[in-house]
Amino acid sequence: MENTLQVSANNKIIDREMILEIIDAMRQELAKCEKIYEEEKAKNEPLKYEYQKWTLNHFDGKIKYTIFFMDNNSVTYDDYDHFITVFKNRVFSIRHLIIDYTISYNKDGKFIYNSLNLSATEDRFAVSSNFANGDTYMRDVYDLIAQKITAAPPKYDRIVKAKELINLKIGFAIGMIPAIVLITASAFIPQLHDFYKNFFYMFPILILLLAVVFGFFLGSTKTSGSYAKLVPQKYGGYDKRTQSSYYQDDIQKITETSEVLIGNNTNNNDERRHILEMEKRFTNLIPVFLGAAAVVTVIMFFLTR
Repeated sequence: MENTLQVSANNKIIDREMILEIIDAMRQELAKCEKIYEEEKAKNEPLKYEYQKWTLNHFDGKIKYTIFFMDNNSVTYDDYDHFITVFKNRVFSIRHLIIDYTISYNKDGKFIYNSLNLSATEDRFAVSSNFANGDTYMRDVYDLIAQKITAAPPKYDRIVKAKELINLKIGFAIGMIPAIVLITASAFIPQLHDFYKNFFYMFPILILLLAVVFGFFLGSTKTSGSYAKLVPQKYGGYDKRTQSSYYQDDIQKITETSEVLIGNNTNNNDERRHILEMEKRFTNLIPVFLGAAAVVTVIMFFLTR
């Protein structure tokens, strides 16, 4: 017997389309087996036992769908249409999904039993199998699952890896406006007017430095909601200086678990797209704001002479 799919789903994003493709492959294979059984049954029933030829005698196959919800209620379906309706309409409230695919039949005087079990929670995607030696049924589904898991995108992707850089770029672009305003206004303070007159090169430098300072604080405020769903936090320790606990990104948990897009993870890909769109938009604004800072610098150069 063989047990447990050997391809790890850790650090993989498992979307709903992938789950439904696997279920569809199960349904197609089951329908194929049922068709073969019915055809063999029609051919063999009129014949005496010694003349009968079977590959799927006494065939029985089923797919059972069990959904556990956040409110601790659960439902089990044998019918795909009922399952898919509930799955699509209540995906936000699914805590745990279990798909049991089983077939059994007699072949050459032997009883054959094969099973394939899919279990999915928000942070775990596991598949276990139980195949008869030498039997070919369920192999295609088994291989499909392995291929899908291998090809699935990583959970620890560029969006997560570049979190600080993305936040800084967004924050820097946002921070350029108040930085230009504040540094320009400071040039009209009598005590600083002479400073800028003598060290004018400090004007653009201070704008950039202040924009960076603003960037550390403003960037994370724009993406914090999205990153909170993508990056788990863990206790980092106690800061005696601020007299408070602090938390940090739990990279180990990211890489050692799956991300199944059900329940609280349902819209995680939308959150990724939101972060990418913000990064692109604000990155494109940086040259504009740098140009504005250059123009203001030139104007202030003549005003401070």
